Amino acid sequence: MSDGVWRRVAGAGGLAALLLLSGCQFLPAELRKPKLPFRMSPLKHEVTLQPAPGMGPAPFKVDQAQASPAEVKLTFSNPATSAIQVLWAEGTFITADSITYSIGVKGGPGQKGGAVSDPTTIEPKALVQVIVIALTKDGRPVGAAGKPMEPPYRVGLKLTVETSGEKWKGTLWIFVS
Repeated sequence: MSDGVWRRVAGAGGLAALLLLSGCQFLPAELRKPKLPFRMSPLKHEVTLQPAPGMGPAPFKVDQAQASPAEVKLTFSNPATSAIQVLWAEGTFITADSITYSIGVKGGPGQKGGAVSDPTTIEPKALVQVIVIALTKDGRPVGAAGKPMEPPYRVGLKLTVETSGEKWKGTLWIFVS
């Protein structure tokens, strides 16, 4: 190799090393962290129950949560000896970009076609699985409408639980990353 070609190769290699060692701040954002076409690790989620002021602990438990883009599957259990009814007041999916979507709830006994206003009944010592889905403005699931909603996102569900003449109010938060 001639001396001029060798200098150009060494210079280009040095420039590439400098970019890599400097944290790639000189590269465009799409090249700094390329997005893989598939997810390498499973979605992580954190579930928090926040009682309304003056309310005690929730009369139900969230035993399991499974998250996927635009929906969360929740498994509720009722440790009490009488049935409880969960009334979904309202809820929102909030993306990392602060875009909000309304929710739909489906599954579980007593749950009809997915309207948030339909209550879910949990029998004593029983489990119920409920799927909370993000909805577009026209009421279709976000995934079916072709709008991608990838994590991180959070879901806030305001609910009232009625059991044996008592009411519990609070918010169920699910953080998905």
